[in-house]
Amino acid sequence: MGGNARRIPMDTLYIVIPAYNESENIKRTIEEWCPVVEKHNGGGASRLVIINDGSRDDTYEIASAECETHPLLSLIHISEPTRLLSIS
Repeated sequence: MGGNARRIPMDTLYIVIPAYNESENIKRTIEEWCPVVEKHNGGGASRLVIINDGSRDDTYEIASAECETHPLLSLIHISEPTRLLSIS
C-alpha cells in the first residue's frame, strides 16, 4: 500500500442498499441487515449504508429515525431521483 493508504481490517463490512419509495420495507430491511454488519464490525469500521434516491414517500424520514438506534447505519440522501442506483 502507498504511504497514506489506510488499512481496513479484513473483518470490515460495508453493505450499500439503494432505496426508492421503500417506506413500507426500509425499517425491516435495516433491522435485518444491521445485525449482519454488527457481527462483522471490524473495530467499529463496518457500516450499513442506505442511499435514499429521491424517494417521494417517507423512506428518508424512517431511515433517518433508525440512525438514532443503529450507530453503524449511515444514510445518504439524494433529493432528486437519479435511477442511477437501479438494477434492471
